[in-house]
Amino acid sequence: MKRILILLVLITVLLADATASRWNSETKNWALNPRPKIGDWGFNRPGYPQGLYIHGVTVKEGKRVKNPVIYDNDVYDDVFDDEWMYAMASLKRMKIAALIVTPVLTDGWGFSKPDWVKTAYDSRETALRSGIKEKFLPPIVIGTEAESEKAGEKKLSEAAYLYVKIINEQHKKNPDCPVIINIGGQAATLASAFCIDPSIADKCIVYYTDVRVYNGHYEWASKLVAKNFRVVSWGQDNWWSGKRAQNEWNVLPRPANALARDNDKNSGEWALLTEMNKPMLDHMVHQFRNRGEYSNDMDRWYADGYCDGAFIHAWLPAIFSGAELRDVRGDGTEALHVTSFTEKNEAIVKKFTMEILLNPKVYNCK
Repeated sequence: MKRILILLVLITVLLADATASRWNSETKNWALNPRPKIGDWGFNRPGYPQGLYIHGVTVKEGKRVKNPVIYDNDVYDDVFDDEWMYAMASLKRMKIAALIVTPVLTDGWGFSKPDWVKTAYDSRETALRSGIKEKFLPPIVIGTEAESEKAGEKKLSEAAYLYVKIINEQHKKNPDCPVIINIGGQAATLASAFCIDPSIADKCIVYYTDVRVYNGHYEWASKLVAKNFRVVSWGQDNWWSGKRAQNEWNVLPRPANALARDNDKNSGEWALLTEMNKPMLDHMVHQFRNRGEYSNDMDRWYADGYCDGAFIHAWLPAIFSGAELRDVRGDGTEALHVTSFTEKNEAIVKKFTMEILLNPKVYNCK
């Protein structure tokens, strides 16, 4: 009897690993694949927007994306995905299911970053002060907090349990419309949620910023997520095109002059934001002028984009013009890795995001 039980356990483990949520091979002829399933992907499916098509995420022309979004980031104000996301929610074009802050890092600057929790609260509060209704913005929930990488493994948190609850409820409600998860930092909270309930891996799509390099440095979490979840990987090797100066930006609004110190808050296209007189948009310009990766007046790479915002793809399939299945963690497990982001893609993103951010209805919503 004991041997039978051991055998059953082994079979269960093997089946669990075999059925782990994975991507399927690229569909190049949609006529031969008229009934896709979760995990199918490819480009330019007839009847769908031009660009990268992912079944269950991108939708038919004229249809609205209904996938709930879980936004999980470390420093909320180091990028501008949060402002765009809040504006989308205010226009009722996005359902934000959870706002999670995971304040840990593994880049050699120490693991525990409790001060980062405040950036999440401040981000949400700035949106509310800008006129966005609280009903569109769920409260901030804190994910993994730990003093070391080892202490962070399988660390229970309110956010880890919230992941499990939201993903399972949506799958029960509509399995063909999975939760979209955007990971802009370390995946510690999602990995811990998987340890609570491994079945969630089959029920969502994870957009993960640079799982291969700096956001993947917490190896326990990044390898677990890459192995078990369907991950869209957006990495440092195919990034928003670097610019020599701020007046060369293609995605973000351009100021008149090259260097931050030579631009005031109303310089060039920045005035489009400041003229709205909304704290959320003013904060964006403040970041352009003061945050290091945008404002350093040195002969170096300048950030230009919504650098944690791969999940924009669900609303804008043409954001990417190339992708392939790639082993991003060096252990044989594949993610759907974005391989091409061109100036044409940049222009599409800028037009889309600026029209959303500058829409007066965002800030006078009913």
